[in-house]
This record gives sequence, C-alpha cells and structure tokens, in this order.
Amino acid sequence: MELKKVKDNLPDISIILPVYNGGDFLKASVESVLQQTFQNFEFLILDDRSTDGSWEYLQQLTDERIVLMRNESNKGLFYNLNEMIKKSGSKLIKLWAQDDIMYPECIYGFVSFHLANPEVGFSYSARDIINDRGELVKSYKPDDTPEIISKEKHALISFEYGSIAGNIANVCITRKAFDKVGLYNEQMKISADFDMQVRIAEYFPVGFIRRSLIKLRDHEKQLSRDAKYYIYHVKEDLQVYHHLLGYVNDSLKQEGRKLLRKKKLMFYYTLMLKSFRQGNYDLAKQYYTLLSNFDSMLMLTYNYMKYCVKRL
Repeated sequence: MELKKVKDNLPDISIILPVYNGGDFLKASVESVLQQTFQNFEFLILDDRSTDGSWEYLQQLTDERIVLMRNESNKGLFYNLNEMIKKSGSKLIKLWAQDDIMYPECIYGFVSFHLANPEVGFSYSARDIINDRGELVKSYKPDDTPEIISKEKHALISFEYGSIAGNIANVCITRKAFDKVGLYNEQMKISADFDMQVRIAEYFPVGFIRRSLIKLRDHEKQLSRDAKYYIYHVKEDLQVYHHLLGYVNDSLKQEGRKLLRKKKLMFYYTLMLKSFRQGNYDLAKQYYTLLSNFDSMLMLTYNYMKYCVKRL
C-alpha cells in the first residue's frame, strides 16, 4: 500500500504504547500504527519487564520513528504513561494499547480534528469492538453526543456513565492540557485515566470524533475482568466524583448526585451486598465505608429497595 504524504500544515504527534506481556495481540497493534496513512509521528514504546517474548519482539523493530525503552522493574500502567509523556516531543499525545488495532486513518483523524479545534484539551473517538480472533462483534452506532463537549455536558455524562472515553486507546491529549493539570496520578491502580479526563475537562472543552478510528479488543484476559480490582475501582471512582462535584455549579451538583444514585452508586451498592452474601464480610465492610463516606446510606438503601420493587 502506498502511504499518503504528510501535509505540511498538520502538526506532529507522539504515539505512546505501554507494554506488559502483550502476547498474541502486540504485533498487530504495533503494525497498525506503522501502517498509518499519516506518517509524521514518533512512536514511544515502554516495556514494563515483559516475560512472554514481547520485549524480544520489540527489539526486532527497525522503524526509525520508534523510541524503545524498558523499565528495570515492573512499574505499572500509569507510571509508564507518565514516563513516555515526559519523553515525548509533540504537542499532541495519542495514547495506545497493546491489544487494539488502529484503522489506517486513525492518526490523521486525531491530528486533523485538533488542528480544526485548538481549544480542545483532549479528544476521543468512537470505536468498534472485536473479539480475541479479530472478528467484529459490535460497530459504533452514532448518538447525539456533540463534537465539542462543554464542562457541564462532560460532567453530566461522567456522572451517569463514568469515563467518557471508556478506554485509553481512543484518547488523544494535548501538551497544553498536561501542562495545566499535571500527569497521571500514579497512586491510582484503575481510574487514573478517568481522573485525568475529569481534571482536563475542568479547564478545556472535550472533543469527540464521531467515527470509529480504532478496533477495541474485548477478551477474557483483560484487567477489567478481574473481580479483585473492583474495590480499587470503587475507591478511585469515588475520589474522581468527589473532585468533579467540587467544581460544578450547585444545580449541576444536585443533578449529578441524582444520576450517581441511579446508576453508579447503585452498582457499587450491589457489589457490597454481593460480597456480604458470599461471606466476604471484610470486603463488604470496605464497600460500606466507602459508600457511607460519599453519600447517605439511607438514601442508597431506599433507592435500592425501589429498584428491587420495580423488578417484581
């Protein structure tokens, strides 16, 4: 395939890929980056002490745009992202993931979007879902989400659904946003990406590219499938929501509480009950403490009972 020449008026971009035991999916992920129609990028890859042959594969790559690094010990996702952000040299930083595949126009789509919308702090694209065999299982269905999302609109979406992007692989962040809010919170294990989005949205509009630019892989080995991480997820999400509630106006704060009680807090409440029923009383107590410190347990219990009655 003959690649398009880079347009002179388009800015450059850094693509950053954290790798840890990428397995069977890493090669396709890397190749999808190298085969982009937009070619003016640097590609930073940081291996977090892989033990499955990923590092040996990466060492064989010869593309001059690749900057290959390896940690001396395993550091975790958000440390790796921060290190690559600090070492990158572009005004746009495209986050990437070892499981997923870019469509050929992905990088061009992000670069051209930010060129047309310089006020945006970070953008995310729609995405299609594939399984572990690369088969398409779900295509993006357009909705009414606007291309430019205000602080208020972002807050409402976050209160109801959590992270607006839902992943790191379909996200591109500007250097000016990092300069304003800082890097990822490395104390977080799960929700630092959500935290970053909320921090950026306090100061910048959010951009949404209304077409699929990546294929997101859904498979059984992903971290998000491991139940032991739910308690971290709840703890960190509640930290993010506390920050979000702190910068929206009073009417939006009230609406946000309602949305949280309807969906997110309801889900966390059911995790608490499930832990209790399974005899994991220590875990149930942790959920109870987190929820009671964030909201009224009486109100959450009332909402849960209403939900149960509706299902009868």
